[in-house]
Amino acid sequence: MAKAKGTSQAETQPLVWPSIPRPPRPLRVDNPAEGLLLIDDFFSAKTRSAFVSALSALRLQGPSAPKKGEATRTNERFSLHDPAFAQRLWQDSGLSKALEGLEGRGGRKAMGLNPNVRCYRYPEGTFFGAHYDDDVHDPATGWTTEWTLLVYLTGKEDGVVGGETAFYPTPSKRSNGPAIVPELLSGRALLHRHGQHCALHEGRRVDKGVKWVLRSDVFFG
Repeated sequence: MAKAKGTSQAETQPLVWPSIPRPPRPLRVDNPAEGLLLIDDFFSAKTRSAFVSALSALRLQGPSAPKKGEATRTNERFSLHDPAFAQRLWQDSGLSKALEGLEGRGGRKAMGLNPNVRCYRYPEGTFFGAHYDDDVHDPATGWTTEWTLLVYLTGKEDGVVGGETAFYPTPSKRSNGPAIVPELLSGRALLHRHGQHCALHEGRRVDKGVKWVLRSDVFFG
């Protein structure tokens, strides 16, 4: 099965990230399936609008032909190495508190977010083919990522049709098998296990509207 196409080198374009207000109440984490977590209202409507506005001003990288073994992706993207923002996203959003009890391999604890922060823009007709996400090891800390974090900045409330992230826990050589398809809701954070425990998944075709996603990964140590 295909892997995620390698992330482009972090950009150097200037970007002032919007503020992330602390949540008025503790985040509620739902666990609809093994290796999948959902946090609704992770970003408020005001925060989402500010992020989309800031990211819309960037020069995004368009799709390129996949290399052998990589999944096809037709969306636009941007990446930025920003430890300070990753720390703010981890702390100010309430995510660090929400994941306090989440154990990684060997009883490891969630420590923070990957400073390689990415954003994806999916106009109508774009998609990300079925693939697996690799983990990332940080030799400086000894931490390794175990979960992908996706924050939907737009969703069906904004007129987006399609574009859901679909998971296939039991794929075979003949088919991907039955799918688990959480709704694409604005402001929802979706986390799923990756690396050796990653489920085959895809970003389904956007049939209408524009899907915006903020992406990082959760380090464990």
